[in-house]
Amino acid sequence: MLKNLTLLLIIGFTISGFSSYAQSLESQLKEIGFDSLRSFTLYSERYDIGFELFINQPLDHQNSETENFRQRVILRHRGYDRPTVFVTEGYAAGYALNENYDEELAEVLDANLIVIEHRYFGKSVPVNKEWKHLNLANATADLHRINQYLKQIYHGPWISTGISKGGQTTIYYRYFYPDDVIASVPYVAPLNFSVADKRVYHFQDTVATSDCRNKLQNLQRDLLERRDVFEPMFADSSSKRKLTFDMVGGIGKAYEYNVLEMGFAYWQWYPIGCEGLPEPGGDSKEVFNAFIASSGYDFFADQSILVFQPFFYQALTEMGFYAYETKPFKDLLVHVEKTSFNHTLPEGVKAKYSKRLSKKTNRWLQKKGNNILFIYGEYDAWSSTAVLPGKKTNAIKLVLPKGSHVTRLSHFDDITRNMAISKLKEWIGQN
Repeated sequence: MLKNLTLLLIIGFTISGFSSYAQSLESQLKEIGFDSLRSFTLYSERYDIGFELFINQPLDHQNSETENFRQRVILRHRGYDRPTVFVTEGYAAGYALNENYDEELAEVLDANLIVIEHRYFGKSVPVNKEWKHLNLANATADLHRINQYLKQIYHGPWISTGISKGGQTTIYYRYFYPDDVIASVPYVAPLNFSVADKRVYHFQDTVATSDCRNKLQNLQRDLLERRDVFEPMFADSSSKRKLTFDMVGGIGKAYEYNVLEMGFAYWQWYPIGCEGLPEPGGDSKEVFNAFIASSGYDFFADQSILVFQPFFYQALTEMGFYAYETKPFKDLLVHVEKTSFNHTLPEGVKAKYSKRLSKKTNRWLQKKGNNILFIYGEYDAWSSTAVLPGKKTNAIKLVLPKGSHVTRLSHFDDITRNMAISKLKEWIGQN
């Protein structure tokens, strides 16, 4: 009886202590400017508590008279004295509310984890979208402001990281605010210099083996030569998914674009090994399945474009993009003449691309880009425009053999991974 009473008292004190601990953190977050705090369930025992919270941000950080929007921040608290991993999302961040979610660097460093939703995505969308304010100067200023606020709570070393477009954001954030974090780890992040960066063509002409490249191109030709078979399959499956293609110019044009996209997307995702690709001209179901495994259905669908419109706008103004080499298919294309992604822009909005920022960032990376760990996959088409670290810096670039766009540090062999982790810990002063 006495043992049970003692156990109940211990549990009661523990719950009370944790509640006070959570309330203390919540009070601190509110005091420095965050609101609408909501705790959420955590599966990992490594974190003490998680909060979804919001902060008011100016649409234009250079003009205080512009309206504000609410930006979402998702926080997993490990400890006030622990390192903090700062995820610079390029898109929406709702995934970070999943109770099972964690991030590999935060696990390795036993760190706090903060995920910042990118402006104009998810729940961080202004009431009145002024597209001119969706630029990297403002997006990184969002991150800087949040960083400065949260450093009032978390005094340990900070590490920024991001994947794909989030990795690009990590790079540009480090350029604009080099002292906000001690180290950065951008994953599979391109640094493009054009809206049709021709380095992609060189990559497609040299990746893997000539047999594999020829087989892929012949599959694309097969999809166009037998369009009477494959286009109806594409149209029917898209219709069942309630996808429409008005913005790109109709189902026929969408189909051709999707076939062209296969030449990039296959290498980006590498869903099937070269040896597993079907023979061109072979079984229609096998060819179609390989096509969809690479390109999917929705990249040119209205529904997808509207969700990712901020990405396309940024790609066509500052971040750069890729185009398609049409010469091998020119005799088979009916709807596509000159490829362009202008159909993705908001109605009435025009985009003028400038490579100035990407070039300035690249020069900075060459001379001053220290404590940066770049991670890429060898077969990922986005690696065609990967960063080349400067010889004057201590930056490290790891390329996973045959790796795709899903390449992470955990995919490398033990020696390489442990070396990278050791170097990262050295940079942040963690022994």
